[in-house]
Amino acid sequence: MKLPTSPLNNAQSKAAIFDKHPQIWRAREKPLSENKFSLGVSALDEALHGGIVTSGVVRVGSLTGIGEITLFKQVLAAPRTHKLRVFIKPPAQLQAPWLSALGLTLDQIIVVLPKTDKEALWAAEQCLKSTACHCVLLWNNTMDAKAARRLQVAASHNDSLCLLFTSPDQQAISFPISLDLNLQIRDSKLMVNIVKQRHGWPVSNIEISHSWTPSNHTIQWAMQNNKEATPSLHSVI
Repeated sequence: MKLPTSPLNNAQSKAAIFDKHPQIWRAREKPLSENKFSLGVSALDEALHGGIVTSGVVRVGSLTGIGEITLFKQVLAAPRTHKLRVFIKPPAQLQAPWLSALGLTLDQIIVVLPKTDKEALWAAEQCLKSTACHCVLLWNNTMDAKAARRLQVAASHNDSLCLLFTSPDQQAISFPISLDLNLQIRDSKLMVNIVKQRHGWPVSNIEISHSWTPSNHTIQWAMQNNKEATPSLHSVI
């Protein structure tokens, strides 16, 4: 006579299957070792277990002009086999002297100016799939989870990084991506909130000093470089 199986035994059996699955991270485990780009901010790098991923999608929910690109200057300037940094549908005109001040080489920068968010998404996906890009920076406020998943697959499978800039209210929709950050300005300081990170916990209110007033060194550098021929950026419309 066959004895009935206990519901508790069934539950334990199913839990054991998930417990052994290599693609499932368990909170009791230490974060898995993976390649990271340091942001150069010790408190933030520590919360991110070494920095941001070298491939995949990082969403940045932020108002425009609060230092959202400058935060990633060390990542953008990092030497890599993939040379191009592609800016797709930025909210304002990019200034060559400012990009140079971030440590970027202008002949490695392409600016793409599509007319619609749909065209911008297509351009970003093609750039990530090309394997020629170190980083793709995309501004898009109409993306859904399905489109974000396509970018995540394209970036992770082709060893490229995608920085997706959205307005903060867009973060109400969860995306299947590597990292989700929220930036805010509070008392003249940049506050970073880790909304979601792979193999780690959310972390709130990471404080970063932020200077709004250009220093004398910055002003002198700009005046000196503006005496020379104005450098141009490669733009695609």
